[in-house]
Amino acid sequence: MTRSILIVTFLLATVLSTAQSRTSSPYSFFGLGQETFRGTIENRSMAGVRTYADSVHINLNNPAAYAGLRLTSFTVGGVHTETFASSNAGDDEYDATSIEYVSLGIPLGRKAGFGFGLIPFQSVGYTIGEVNDVRYTRFTGEGSLNRAYFAAGAKLTPELSIGGEFRYNFGQQVNRSSIALDGVEFGTRIENESDIGGVSFNFGLHYDKRLKNGNNLQGAVTFQPQSDITARNTRRLSRFVLQADLAEAIVDTDESDEQKQDLNLSSDLTIGIGYGKSRQWNLAGEYSRRGTGSQVTRSFAPDNVNYNDAASYRLGGFYIPKFNSLTSYWDRVVYRGGLRYEQTGIELSGQDISEFGISFGLGLPIGRGASFSSANIGLEYGQRGTQDAGLIKEDFFSISIGISLSDKWFQKRRYN
Repeated sequence: MTRSILIVTFLLATVLSTAQSRTSSPYSFFGLGQETFRGTIENRSMAGVRTYADSVHINLNNPAAYAGLRLTSFTVGGVHTETFASSNAGDDEYDATSIEYVSLGIPLGRKAGFGFGLIPFQSVGYTIGEVNDVRYTRFTGEGSLNRAYFAAGAKLTPELSIGGEFRYNFGQQVNRSSIALDGVEFGTRIENESDIGGVSFNFGLHYDKRLKNGNNLQGAVTFQPQSDITARNTRRLSRFVLQADLAEAIVDTDESDEQKQDLNLSSDLTIGIGYGKSRQWNLAGEYSRRGTGSQVTRSFAPDNVNYNDAASYRLGGFYIPKFNSLTSYWDRVVYRGGLRYEQTGIELSGQDISEFGISFGLGLPIGRGASFSSANIGLEYGQRGTQDAGLIKEDFFSISIGISLSDKWFQKRRYN
């Protein structure tokens, strides 16, 4: 019964995750969209730190971690974000809710493991524009890039593991630009629809050394090479009449032939190191560097934007009072927290757009005794952007919820 429930959940999450707008930020206009995936809920609750790996949780960022799995693990998570934006023109509020990932990891003996799943990782969801006595402008976009992946890891030595991940990236993005002028009978709307697809890879190393004092030193390196993807673009040119309620009543539409556009996903390198005591506490720090990659051609492209390499700094960890406590449930809870700072690589009007976040979370054990399954809850507060140079500053609050189910599968039954 449990496995049937997992299969149904997996299929449902797969359908839902391909049809969501996972962000509402105007900054998702730039590039291929906003990078929204930061790992499992466990990782998000530690500011996205992914250096730590154990034998019962899936690490979706480092394929080498599959080598350490001892239990079959299923995990799914979702996030809701409320954003409060402020600029010189006024304030606004918007929100977004989405399934973040669905994944299954399976051990292969004691020296290898593999996993597969679906992750929406990059999203577009913006509305930009203004209305005055002489001019109406509106620019909107929505869509998501998703990856279906297969990953495997194996131990080279008792301390060192290596892994690789095959990713098929796919998704659709739609952006529209509308302009109407006072005294002109019809307004003009341009709609670009892009169906995107392509293959990429991710490689990882993980090192876990037990020291003489009983604590563990962990280190991790992951590298995603730059990879080619293809967009099939269709453009529609429409005339419209602007209604009193600002609705656009389409008069006629011309559609162009489909055109191919070669793009690439940027390279990404992450290096991390962590220190702690197994099943009790861990603290890790990480540095990531991401290349510029391709920038999608929008209907409307500002001339005050530059793209640079992006960089991220993360510090996070967890604490468990007593993982095998028989007398106190709260002693078995995992308490998580972290800080992160990101340079997004976007420069607008001479201003570097950065992002800061502080996160907390709980891993709540499910079941009795030594069960390794858990419900995970995370909270994050963060800031993005600036009000300088007429730009937008965003304050956002996120709540994330996930389930991680770990058990032994594929065992021979001793009794019928």
